[in-house]
Amino acid sequence: MTWLPTGCARPDLAELDAFWAAADLTGPYAVRWIGLDDESTEQVIDLIRAGDKTGTFTLPWIVARTAEPTPAVGDAIILVDFGGHPRLIVRLKNIEQVAFGQITTTHTALDGTPVRDLAIWKPMHTQYWNAMLAPHNLVVDEDMPVWVEAFELLR
Repeated sequence: MTWLPTGCARPDLAELDAFWAAADLTGPYAVRWIGLDDESTEQVIDLIRAGDKTGTFTLPWIVARTAEPTPAVGDAIILVDFGGHPRLIVRLKNIEQVAFGQITTTHTALDGTPVRDLAIWKPMHTQYWNAMLAPHNLVVDEDMPVWVEAFELLR
């Protein structure tokens, strides 16, 4: 099962498989939760569904320490809500590695309108990622690699 941050309910494999089959898609899929909590996860799902959020950001440091597969262009991802229920399917279209200190509004343009401004995006992601990195004795720094992942909504 895919690694998920503390707080998100573990998805049920049968429910994921049924959601995947209902989308009439084949091949493997990954599972992710995007958000900070129940409320923000619902907001993110709404932004993706509306076409406002067309990408996300992943830390290679977390992937390396959680034994997750490295994201690749073409990967299909089921996005789950806070309760672990499948809600959307996206496919990665492009992945660019950028140092955290080099993130620009060109990169944050993929994120939802409410957080695209760097004055909002950087502190929010610093707080979120520091919480994820703390168990690994790491903190966000300007040289930390970030994968900027553009996606398309499939379902």
